[in-house]
Amino acid sequence: MSTLTITIDERLRLVTAVLAASDWPEEEQKQLPHAVHSQAKLVRQFVRPFSNHPAVNGVNEALLNGVELEELFSAALRSSWPDFTPTSELPHLLKINEWVHSLADFASETSIMTLFWAQHTAVWQAAQAALEKIFAGDRLLTSLEQLHDGEIETAVTLMPNLVYPALTPVVATTDDALTLLLPPPKAVGESPPWPYDEGSGWVVATVCRQLIPYLLTTELAQLDRRQQHLALHAAAAYCLTQMLDEAEAQAYLLRTKKAHDMPELPALFAQVQAEIESGNGRPLASLFEK
Repeated sequence: MSTLTITIDERLRLVTAVLAASDWPEEEQKQLPHAVHSQAKLVRQFVRPFSNHPAVNGVNEALLNGVELEELFSAALRSSWPDFTPTSELPHLLKINEWVHSLADFASETSIMTLFWAQHTAVWQAAQAALEKIFAGDRLLTSLEQLHDGEIETAVTLMPNLVYPALTPVVATTDDALTLLLPPPKAVGESPPWPYDEGSGWVVATVCRQLIPYLLTTELAQLDRRQQHLALHAAAAYCLTQMLDEAEAQAYLLRTKKAHDMPELPALFAQVQAEIESGNGRPLASLFEK
C-alpha cells in the first residue's frame, strides 16, 4: 500500500510565487472576493518587481489560452530542483519547455529561497505540522482502499499551500505519483483563512474528494457524471467517519445534500458502510448496480 507524505516541495512552492506575480490573484478575486493568507500577501509584495519575468509572462499567456493550473504544477513536479531540468515527459503544452526553464531563472533572479522563504520557515512548518496531525498514520489511504478493489500503489504527497491558488486545491502528477496542494480552509465572508487544524472536517473531506478521481479511476469510470458526484460525497463522508467521527460525517451529508440537491446521498452513504462491513471489496463500483 502507498503512504501519504506531507511535505513542502520547493518546485511547487516556486510556482505559487510565480502565480502571485501574475494576473491570477486578480482573476481569482473576480471569481469570489476573499481574504488570503498573510503569506500570500507578503509573497505578492515580494515578487511584484518581477511581474514581467518570462516565467510570469508564460503563466499569464497560458491562463489566457485555457491551460489548467494542474498542468503547470505538473510540469514543475516533473522537473529537478533547482535547475528545473525535465525528469519525465512534460504535459503537451505550447512553450512548456521554455516556461519550465524560466522557473529556474525566476528562482535565481528573485533569490526567494534565501531572501523570503528562509525568513518565514515557522509559518510553513506550523501548517505542515497541522496537516501531519490531522493525517497521522495511514488512515486516509486505508479508508480509500476500503472503497477500492485492490491496493493503492500511487505515491501520494500532501502539501500546504499558503500562497496561490487560494480558493482551490491543485493536483500535480507524474507517471506514478501525485502531489495535492491544499489551501487553508476559507473563512466566512472576507475573514482570513482558518488554520488547517481549525477546519479539520473540511480538510479531510476536501482531500478525500481530490484524491479519489486519481486513485479510484476504475470505479468512477463505471458511473455517469451525477453518480460520480454522489460517489465522491459518499466517500468523503466515509473518510470523515474513519478520520474524525460519525457526527462530522452526518453534518457533511446534511450540508451537501442541501447544497447540491442530492436527497439520495444519506442512503448511499449508509450503503457504502454496509458494503464495506460485508467485505465484498468493491463498495463504490457496486453502489449503483441494479
